[in-house]
Amino acid sequence: MTTLIYIVNFFIRNYLPYLTIFLLSLNPLSDSDFGWHLKYGEYFFKTGQILRKNVFSLEMPDYRWVNSSWLTDVVTYYIFKMEGFLGITIAGGLIVMLMMFFLSRAYKFSFWEKTFIFPLILFVNSPLTRVSFRGQLLSLLGVTILLYLLEEYKREGRNIIYLTIPLFFIWANLHGGFMLGLAIMIIYLAIRQLATKSLDKKLLAVFPLIILSTLINPFGIEIYQEVIKHFGNPFQNYIVEWVPLTPFSDLWWVLIFWGIFLIINIRILVTKEKLADYIEVIILTLIFYFLSHWMRRYAWTMYLISIPLSLGVFRYGIEINRQIKKIIPVIIWVVIYLGTISYYIPSQRLTQINWQRYCLESVKCSIPSAEFLKKIEIPQKFLSFYNWGGWLIWNYPEIKPLIDGRMHLWRDEGGYSAFGKYYFLEQNVDDIDKSDYEMVYMIADKPVYKRLLELVRQGRWRIIYQDDLAGVFVRVTGNGKSSGTTRVSGLVRQ
Repeated sequence: MTTLIYIVNFFIRNYLPYLTIFLLSLNPLSDSDFGWHLKYGEYFFKTGQILRKNVFSLEMPDYRWVNSSWLTDVVTYYIFKMEGFLGITIAGGLIVMLMMFFLSRAYKFSFWEKTFIFPLILFVNSPLTRVSFRGQLLSLLGVTILLYLLEEYKREGRNIIYLTIPLFFIWANLHGGFMLGLAIMIIYLAIRQLATKSLDKKLLAVFPLIILSTLINPFGIEIYQEVIKHFGNPFQNYIVEWVPLTPFSDLWWVLIFWGIFLIINIRILVTKEKLADYIEVIILTLIFYFLSHWMRRYAWTMYLISIPLSLGVFRYGIEINRQIKKIIPVIIWVVIYLGTISYYIPSQRLTQINWQRYCLESVKCSIPSAEFLKKIEIPQKFLSFYNWGGWLIWNYPEIKPLIDGRMHLWRDEGGYSAFGKYYFLEQNVDDIDKSDYEMVYMIADKPVYKRLLELVRQGRWRIIYQDDLAGVFVRVTGNGKSSGTTRVSGLVRQ
């Protein structure tokens, strides 16, 4: 009996937190770009080569894209081919669990600290973790591994710093976020060297090797050039992850309260004379906290970097009986685990994820409308909804979208942006009636859809398909006929 109690206690303290976080991170995929990621991975498996040309969309067919996440596409396709949507969901859960593992190892979280910090991390990063497996999530895993290696180097000064070389080699082939990792490492170690007033010769050897390792990729130095292109691109202002959080929105308030929470923790660290132990983290947090107000995508990295500061409250600020400190975490984790397997997991219906559910719940697309388009002649001047590009590329290759999620920052040598042209039409800033498009395939909640309904009433356009989610509109030519739709008569409603 004593042995059984020991085993149960050991499992709860060492494994239950990770198991519970894994289960809570099992979310149905909601990445609208998933389809084209699969196509890139499929191309690699079929040809053994990386697709460099734009063969999937109507716009910018000659654009040569530096796909810094090519390896993520390969991994994504392999997982999906072997295990389908469930495999993608499990992969996402494993990534989040590994993030917790490396953070815990980096900052030596006790069982008590894991009880509060793990759910906290999951909550503040939920906008990203809810999307499930994708390159940006892998990049956050890279951040946590880097923090672990840096903290181990700080504690022991061992050769573990050399492990950053293979880390950045893999990271540079998975996601362009590796450059953020380089910035974190440079700032962290610069502060460390100033604090110790010494120069570690290991670092002089490591940094050149790290840079060289990142160049071992199919695009070489172009991956740096591609990431640099993002900065100053005016079309960032029209993509959600590249703009600031909306003032007074839920995510904005989370960021504000997180700042207040960090101030409280730093105050406790000062009182306990522990501030010097966290000086690198504090400076990095300040930098990324202000960046988070400028661009929301930096918030998810900032939350991970700043997590050790929460130890001010959970390690030094709460003083209770040791016995209670042992019992409370057990009760909390058991309750969360039971609630997860009893209510959360069944509600997710993870074994029932398919393209139809993905389409309806994640991308808000209309399968009947795509089936309709398969049966008609689609003109070259065809405008389709941006977020449906990935879905069409994988499921309906015969329906070539105008643009898709790869293209939001693409600009040719003359500065032309297909996304910019599309966006102003979608938002009805530019009038669709004054464009040269002959057919429009659009979700029902966009301003251009309402404009097209007006044009239908004026007899300038005709709607040939309509359901609750989508509509297909065609321009009426001078002879009163619809362009590009000789095989269609009347309106199809679903």
